[in-house]
Amino acid sequence: MNAPDPLPPETSPPPVSATTASPPAGQLAVEDQPHVRPLVLQNLTVKADNKVLLDDTSAEMPAGKITVIVGGSGAGKSVLLRILSGLIQPAGEVITWQGHVGHDDQQPLGRVGIVFQQFALFDELSPTGNVQFAIDHRRDRRQPPAQSAAAWLEELRVPTDVPVAALSGGQKQRLAIARTLAADPELVLYDEPTSGLDAASGRQVAQLIRRTQTAHRRTSVVVTHDYETLLPIADCVYLLDSDRKQLIAVQPDDWPRIPEMMKPVQRQAVDDPAAAQELVATRPRRGTLATMSTALGDFFSGTGSAIAATVRMPLDLLPAWPRFRWGLRFFMHYMRLVCGPSAWVYLIISGMIVGFTTTYFTFKFLPYTLYTKPLLLEDLLTAIGFALYRVLVPILATTLVAARCGAAVAADVGVKKYGSQIEAITTLGVRPRAYLLTPILMAFVIGTPILEWLAYQAARTVSLISFTASHPDVGPNFWALHFESELVSNGWLPTGAGWLLLKTIASGVGVAAISYYRGARPKQSATDVSNAITSTVLWATLYVLMVHFAVAFYEF
Repeated sequence: MNAPDPLPPETSPPPVSATTASPPAGQLAVEDQPHVRPLVLQNLTVKADNKVLLDDTSAEMPAGKITVIVGGSGAGKSVLLRILSGLIQPAGEVITWQGHVGHDDQQPLGRVGIVFQQFALFDELSPTGNVQFAIDHRRDRRQPPAQSAAAWLEELRVPTDVPVAALSGGQKQRLAIARTLAADPELVLYDEPTSGLDAASGRQVAQLIRRTQTAHRRTSVVVTHDYETLLPIADCVYLLDSDRKQLIAVQPDDWPRIPEMMKPVQRQAVDDPAAAQELVATRPRRGTLATMSTALGDFFSGTGSAIAATVRMPLDLLPAWPRFRWGLRFFMHYMRLVCGPSAWVYLIISGMIVGFTTTYFTFKFLPYTLYTKPLLLEDLLTAIGFALYRVLVPILATTLVAARCGAAVAADVGVKKYGSQIEAITTLGVRPRAYLLTPILMAFVIGTPILEWLAYQAARTVSLISFTASHPDVGPNFWALHFESELVSNGWLPTGAGWLLLKTIASGVGVAAISYYRGARPKQSATDVSNAITSTVLWATLYVLMVHFAVAFYEF
């Protein structure tokens, strides 16, 4: 993580006594703000792959205060954070939990915002767009937003004219905080906010958290192993004791003893390899057959989701977007990935190649040319036109769409999953499928026929040029008379257009589902993203070939 930009002297707050901080002038006290409530954990038990991380523990984080949860690496802090944010359901595949997570009145948690360790910003949006997305999906849209996106960015000193990817580490962190607060959450979570920073940079981040909490008075929870940096801003401290499997409240008088209390936690985290993975439990090394079995299981799991998505496709194609403008924006983003200029060039060049090869080499290697060409010239042209329109171009185009466009979408979704952007969408109260799967399906359903049509037009044009160049004695009118003679129908569509559209749309829908679900599977490293792209190309192209193979039995 890059070091944050230093806070200017006029914005750097003086040292704050965590336990005596009072609200700014004109701001309501915590008890007078109904949306500011404590966070209560009751009888919480958490297991990761049969390893107990927390065992029947209870805790209360005070309303409108900063609670710091400290613990060694691998103790389960990030798991706890994701449980609090709603990203881990009670009955997960690897992690399961039971107990009550809510407020003191037994009500479930309201909107929870999380500042991810890697920020989880939307790179395709501007800084203003990131904050505006949160504002448009805020907790209570019936109430006017606290302030505009520009005001949030100005408050947290985030430049508006710099792409997100070009922001410094500190600017990205401030943008992540601005986006989180703009959604008006009741609870704000910080995941290892000083991870990878030096001491001076860590203190700047701590000051930023305290200043933000003082200004906006949200119940805040910070999980960290960097207790030395974050204790000065804490109102309340809990130790996640991985030996006793409990959250232990640490009184202010005992805060100086936290380094001593942390030693057993750190020692277990080092001694216990199973605790090193907080989201996916570490498993022992297995043999080749077990690895292949797991790989097949993962494939069928992902493919099963893709098949289910295909069945559910009519519903997912309906643009039931929480905000139409954002649904349209995501749709245009995926249209550029699926059917952008580079895809046009790719398919046009491919169509030109197949149009030339089928026409030129058919006549070049015709046996006994002197005798057979006068007899077969018209029929060969008709067969070439029929084959290009009904078989060769559709197979080639949809296979290339599966490879090129499927890989592009899988990479986009995979990066969003690896960078926690999908989780960020979830914490903003949006189903990821609404802004990801539905636009992806729509982009493939619209884009695949367009790309195939471009490929066919390129093949048709090059076939005409190739034939005319090699048969100047008959010319282009002869080619036009016979090339599409088997495709002429009484209607406005060529013969077989219905079958062609069926194959094209079926291919596009399947590729969309495969690329989305392969990309959206859990990602622990960049290698997982690469593997998702590779598997998408493999299974999407195989799926397309199977579609053409199956339809051919009924089409011809």
